[in-house]
Amino acid sequence: MLTSGLLLVTMLIGNIKVFLHAAISKKQSMQLRMRNMEWWMRRRQLPHHLRQRVRHYERQKWAAMRGVDEGGMINDLPEGLRRDVKYHLCLDLVRQVPLFQHMEDLVLENICDRVKSVIFTKGETIMNEGDPVQRMLFIVRGHIKSTHQLRKEVRSTCMLGPGNFCGDELLSWCVRRPFVERLPTSSSTFVSMETTEAFALEAQELKYVTQHFRYTFLSEKLKGTARYYSPGWRTWAAVAIQLAWRRYKARSAAAGSSLAALSFVRLRRPLTRIYSSSCEEDRLRLYAALIASPKPNDDFFL
Repeated sequence: MLTSGLLLVTMLIGNIKVFLHAAISKKQSMQLRMRNMEWWMRRRQLPHHLRQRVRHYERQKWAAMRGVDEGGMINDLPEGLRRDVKYHLCLDLVRQVPLFQHMEDLVLENICDRVKSVIFTKGETIMNEGDPVQRMLFIVRGHIKSTHQLRKEVRSTCMLGPGNFCGDELLSWCVRRPFVERLPTSSSTFVSMETTEAFALEAQELKYVTQHFRYTFLSEKLKGTARYYSPGWRTWAAVAIQLAWRRYKARSAAAGSSLAALSFVRLRRPLTRIYSSSCEEDRLRLYAALIASPKPNDDFFL
């Protein structure tokens, strides 16, 4: 009994030492990385606000991954084992994206093998309007604000949460024929509102998947799902609905004024309101034209 008790105590002490050694080594590696980064920022004379952003990103990354280079560990595995591991890790999260919910397992396996996990800190600009779209992002946790400039000092804003995606311009770029090598431009600016975790599918990886499974990405059901969750199409639909509502109100006002004139009743609604509503209708029609102008060339959504 005494011998077995001593053995258990010895094993417990050994496990505690191993745990402490692992924790201390990770902490030391983090401190070494931060020292190297501080030296590099001083050498390159980065301004104070950029240094703060770099430090904040490293802290958020450390809090999420605890110093483990998950991507490097998975890439070092043999190809077959790597595909199975990434399929196991990513499948449930990929299925949360409405765009991929009803795809075949073979397509999902190729998508899981090519996606990369990325983390964005609060306030980070992910993509600017007019920049080339280099990857498609599928949000897993957190929120991203999408801003589309309709006119000078007039912007449309929507919030993207878990299950939404951005960079859908790449879908039409991949299936367009004849194929154009130049990447499409982003129609909106995307900024993370909190620490956001997402899957990233690079343009060339998405091109590979859409070319090998073209029949899947050209289905009408997938087109409808992508159109429903696309920020650009949502903005276009909102402007179109507002324009239709303004037209309905203008027709109702015109019908009411004609009835009032026939019955010799004085028109109660001032003409200035009718004039202002027509101006608003013209402005909405302009916004709809601005937003809808690139849609006829969108081979994926049409």
